[in-house]
Amino acid sequence: MKPQINFPEEFPNLRGEKIQLSSFGPEDVDGYFNMRSDVEFMKYLGMDPMKKKSEARDRVSSMIESFKRGEGLSWKISEIDGDEVIGYIGFWRIDFKNYRGELGFGLHADYRRRGYMLEALELAIDYGFQSMNFHSMMADVDPRNVPSVKLLNKVGFREEGHLRENYFYNGEFLDSVYFGLLKSDI
Repeated sequence: MKPQINFPEEFPNLRGEKIQLSSFGPEDVDGYFNMRSDVEFMKYLGMDPMKKKSEARDRVSSMIESFKRGEGLSWKISEIDGDEVIGYIGFWRIDFKNYRGELGFGLHADYRRRGYMLEALELAIDYGFQSMNFHSMMADVDPRNVPSVKLLNKVGFREEGHLRENYFYNGEFLDSVYFGLLKSDI
């Protein structure tokens, strides 16, 4: 029997020791906007900070709809005893043909250096391989984003390619580093 990706019918809520991963809802627009409107947060994402809450509302709505269509899975990160958006993580580009998910993540500056993103990565990776049946995962990172590079290495991702001047943003060409993780690596 040919393997397949098991996209969840019900949104999977995941709990760790310090954080929980849950579905975004309309009530999360302000928290998402607070992150994505911050210049420092957006520094390595190759896009402008959000200027209007309607942009955050559209993005949150898009993540919810992407799950409903079976195309993407984006979790809100919040502390274990709260519901406030402190970050996000998810598989935003799922390649069903090749059993691969592209992982994206971000954490509000006020919550960094507490082990939250490491735990979120471990939860998402485990879910992707064990529940969704991915064969591999990838992440595309600006090489200047040293904390993200270190986190990916810590959870087992390997650098698979450095694309020079891969995309154009704000008047300059920027590099991308592609990281990969195979199910057999864990």
